Amino acid sequence: MKISHQLFQQHFQVPKDWPSLPTYKLFEEAGLVTFLQAGFPTFLPVGQRLVNGVNSVIREEAVRAGFEEVYLPLVQDGAFLEKTGRADQFGEEFFRIFNSRLILTPTNEEAFIHLSSHASISYRQLPIRLFQIADKFRNIKKPKGVLRSKEFLMCDMVSIDMDERMLRESAATFERVVEAVFRRLEMHVVRVDKDDGRYVDFLVECQEGNVKIARDPDRYQQGGTPASSVAMYFLFGHHGPEFHGGENSPIASHIGTYGFGIQRCIHAVIEQHRDNLGIAFPKSLRPFDSSIVLFDPANVKQRELAERCYGYLLASGAKPLFDDRPDKMLKEKAGLADFFGIPFKLIVGDREADSGMVTLKWRNGKQEWISPDSDTLARILA
Repeated sequence: MKISHQLFQQHFQVPKDWPSLPTYKLFEEAGLVTFLQAGFPTFLPVGQRLVNGVNSVIREEAVRAGFEEVYLPLVQDGAFLEKTGRADQFGEEFFRIFNSRLILTPTNEEAFIHLSSHASISYRQLPIRLFQIADKFRNIKKPKGVLRSKEFLMCDMVSIDMDERMLRESAATFERVVEAVFRRLEMHVVRVDKDDGRYVDFLVECQEGNVKIARDPDRYQQGGTPASSVAMYFLFGHHGPEFHGGENSPIASHIGTYGFGIQRCIHAVIEQHRDNLGIAFPKSLRPFDSSIVLFDPANVKQRELAERCYGYLLASGAKPLFDDRPDKMLKEKAGLADFFGIPFKLIVGDREADSGMVTLKWRNGKQEWISPDSDTLARILA
C-alpha cells in the first residue's frame, strides 16, 4: 500500500493521546473505520485488511474441521423466525422491506433450517456441517462503534446431526475450531456455558462490553467484569429437517448453530494487543508485515531505491506499507509503522541512495545495514 494514494490521509498518523482512547474510538482515530451513518461502519483499507485476516483464519479452521462454505441471501422471510417462536426476541430490531414479510437477515439459524428442509437427507450423509461469512442487520437503538452496529459481519455455522450424541460431537468439533482460531489470533477467551452446555458463550474482557462476568475460584459466571461475546453456540436439539433412516419413517434431525462475531474479534485483538508503541498485531492478522520509510519522495535516487524495495516485497508475497508522503517527517513515518505493529522498517534516505544499501530497523529497536536484494528481504520476512 502506498500511503500517497489513499483516502483519508489525515488518519495515517499516530492518533493523539491514543493510549487513553477507548478501543471503539481508536478504530476511527486510526483510520480503520468511518461511520458515514450511525450504526453502519465503512471499513477503510487498513481496517478491511483486518477483516480479511480474521475471515481467512476462521475460514481455514472451519474447512479443516469439515464445515463447507455456502452463501445465504441477505433477505429472508420473517416467517422463518415466527415458526421457531424467536421473532419476539428481536422486537423492533427487524429491518423490514416495504412493509412486507421480507426482512434483512438479523440471524441465520432459521435460514439454515429452511435451506436444509428443501434437501432429501439420508442418515448416511450425517453429520452435515455448513458455514457462511456475511452481513447481518439489526435496528439497534444505541449503536456504539463496531461492537454494536446495525450492520455487522458474522460467521454463521450449522450442523445437522442424527441424534443428541452426534450433536454433542459437532459442538466439540466447533470448540476445537474456536480454540484454533483464538490461538492464531492470540486472544484470551473465557468460556461460559448455560443450560447443561446447550448454550455456550466465548467472552473477552473489554471496557465497552455489554455482558457482565465475575470470577469465582473455579469458573467465570455472569455478573461483574465487563465483557463482549466473540463466539457462541446453541444446540437446538430435535428441531431440524427430517432425514430418512433406512426402513424407518422420516426422523427429525438435531440442529446445532455456531458463530463468530468478526468485528468483535478485531476489537478484542486490538484491546488485548496494545503496547507502548501501538498495536502489536499477531502475525496472522497484521495489516502490514513490512514498511518502507522514504525520507524525501522528491529525490529521484531515493525514490528509485525505495520503489525497487517495494517491488521486491510485493513479488515475495509480502504486505508492505510504503510511506512516500512528501509532507511528513521521518520520525512521523517511522512512528506510524511502529503504531501499526509492523515488525521492521526499511529506511531510505541520502546515505542509502548513495550506497545502494538500506537501513533495516526492527520494531524492538535493533538496527542493521543491509543489501535490499530479493534474497535478503525474503530471508528477513521469513
